[in-house]
Amino acid sequence: MTLGPVVRLAEVTRTHGAGSQAVTALRGVSLDVEAGELVAVMGPSGSGKSTLLNLAGGLEGPTSGSVTVEGTPLASLSVRELAGLRRRHVGYVFQDLNLIPSLTALENVTLPRELDGVAFKVARREALEVLAEVDLGEVADRFPDEISGGQRQRVAIARALVGERRLLLADEPTGALDTPTGDDILRLLRTRCDAGAAVLLVTHEPRYAAWADRVVFLRDGEIADSTAVPLESAR
Repeated sequence: MTLGPVVRLAEVTRTHGAGSQAVTALRGVSLDVEAGELVAVMGPSGSGKSTLLNLAGGLEGPTSGSVTVEGTPLASLSVRELAGLRRRHVGYVFQDLNLIPSLTALENVTLPRELDGVAFKVARREALEVLAEVDLGEVADRFPDEISGGQRQRVAIARALVGERRLLLADEPTGALDTPTGDDILRLLRTRCDAGAAVLLVTHEPRYAAWADRVVFLRDGEIADSTAVPLESAR
């Protein structure tokens, strides 16, 4: 376990394109997320929320500034080393889910552990445990197109939670879920956070942001405000 924040973004700018076509998604953003801390990111469409998550998880590199995960500067890693760090330390719930349609729910959740060299029986047991946590044990052997949108969302969440991930990045993880199920998922993220994970959650719902320790508001690619959440919130 490393001292310091699990993820640190320092003066990060991210520009897409060049010349007259250049669009700056983030400009000079600095953010630390500590172990045991759940930070919600809110802001209007196009404010840079998803770009922030992509940078924190090493899916994109910053145009300037630096990103550090578990004390390791991501810019110092090779492509292979970066992929290994993401598999071992980072769980990501994508907005478009990114499930593999030819794999069952169980296989989708098991895959990242197998890729990291975990024995099949161990990886399968871990995947079944986390599918049970999101109340999907009964659909473990079904393919993504055989289950509902809400169930697919929960499979994606299970895949992000499996193993000992210390950084969880969730981009609108409750988007396809009804309110009670959304509350269950936030309770699960909060539990993982309280056990020592750092969670960065993008949401447009104040109801779900209330589960966080802190809410960061993005506007036009910059942090406009950062507010601690009162203890008497949804937690």
